[in-house]
Amino acid sequence: MVEPKSKRWSYFAVFVVPCLALYILFFIVPFINGIGISLTNWDGLTQKVPNMMTKNEFELTILDKLKKQSDKDFLLSLYRLNESDNTYYREAISGRTKYRAERILRKAKYAPEKYKFVGLGNYKKIFRGEVGQNFYPRRNRIEKFNKNSDLPSSIDKQIFEHEIMKSVRKKQNKRFISKQNMELFQSAYTYDEKTEKYRRTKEFDEFRITTPIYELPEVIETKIIPESRVDSFVREMKKYALEEDTSPVQTAVDAFVSEYNLSHDVQNKLTDISNELISIGIVKNLLADNWIVYQVNMGVVGFTIFFAVFSVIGINVLAFILALALDTGIKGQKFLRTIFFLPNVLSMIIVALIWNMLFVNLLPAITGVEKWLSDPNKAPWLLVLVAIWQGAGYYMIVYLAGLQNIPTEVIEAAKIDGTTGWQTLTNITLPLMVPSITISLFLTIANALKSFDLMYALVGSTGYATGTVPLVYDIYFQAYSQREAGMATAKAMILFVAIVLVTGIQLIIMKRKEVEA
Repeated sequence: MVEPKSKRWSYFAVFVVPCLALYILFFIVPFINGIGISLTNWDGLTQKVPNMMTKNEFELTILDKLKKQSDKDFLLSLYRLNESDNTYYREAISGRTKYRAERILRKAKYAPEKYKFVGLGNYKKIFRGEVGQNFYPRRNRIEKFNKNSDLPSSIDKQIFEHEIMKSVRKKQNKRFISKQNMELFQSAYTYDEKTEKYRRTKEFDEFRITTPIYELPEVIETKIIPESRVDSFVREMKKYALEEDTSPVQTAVDAFVSEYNLSHDVQNKLTDISNELISIGIVKNLLADNWIVYQVNMGVVGFTIFFAVFSVIGINVLAFILALALDTGIKGQKFLRTIFFLPNVLSMIIVALIWNMLFVNLLPAITGVEKWLSDPNKAPWLLVLVAIWQGAGYYMIVYLAGLQNIPTEVIEAAKIDGTTGWQTLTNITLPLMVPSITISLFLTIANALKSFDLMYALVGSTGYATGTVPLVYDIYFQAYSQREAGMATAKAMILFVAIVLVTGIQLIIMKRKEVEA
């Protein structure tokens, strides 16, 4: 019996048309609006039809540029002039009234400062790397010592020998450092076997060196010299000592002696102190120039790719291994399946809070290592670990369903033919599991690239310092904290295209594998 066309059309009207209408309303329309916003400099708050405008702005930039009197009358029906402050205030509008007002403002070629059309400007800034230093991967130069501060009292052996001295010797070999300065630097620190640290020698203790200035009779007894003046004099000598030149330091000493008519003995004492400070200045300069650490920050883009790659691999490998284990028919299979799936039942925010407690309280107490999520070297891997722990249980179910759909006759025939377990896995199980692998990869890739709640709850905005901010969180931060909704929307559009391309290519490749299998 042939089904009449009218009946088929009725099915289409009842089931397809409502879904299509909802799809257009809740996806297509917002998506098109998003494209429009990405071409502006919108701050997320400013409206296209301003709530208020000064009298001159409203009349000169809008009303005078409109040709139709009906358009002027319509705007004047929405805005009321407050003569006390010469400002036009708009009444609340929505729907068709709002859209008509926007069209009239476009006719007048008016746009608020924070809602102007910039074309592809946002996209150009993104691809040119003009969206902040935390967006793309970069190599940071971290100076571990500031020469304007006192010499550190101790330095770890590993750091002193492998970071500082290695750099110093390299520069000495290139004749950038004189033999005299090298010997001076080496004499500033001696190794302490008990603490396994290099400790500063007393000859390079600035406090000890400058104390005699504060103990001068003119400061303590007669109080001719104010202590504040001594402070400024010491700071001045330290500053000039960093220039490694005796002339300005000696000039400062002579001026200080002359100012308070100090004795020749005091002048000699101050000269000796200045010479010692110059030696310390040499050591400070060498330490500042050579105690430098270079650190790679993955940035938003780098971390997003890193997280996507390793979380996708980790989740799918662990889920497949768990599925293989449960498919063997071990005792307590149902109980284990529930235990493995349980983390997926929890909200990602709850998962993040649980792991945050472990990283902040438990692990430091057990291991003695204080930094976990605040360590740029550990934080990315810890976030991947949490994502794997939370997501593997769900995809285990997908793989388990795929394993249980493999005909037992095929496996039994392979065993009769004498295949090993590895041969069965690679030649029979994996080819027949391609549909399950396809859907699991598709979902994990899309979810990893869209990851937000885990990073929001675990690291927040501090993730910029550790390089653990994914693109979705960066979009959220830029839109709501930095008030750059136009730029944030442009990033969201790029992310959408990236997800479509990556998942599309993955589906094409895996579908070919399904056909081959």
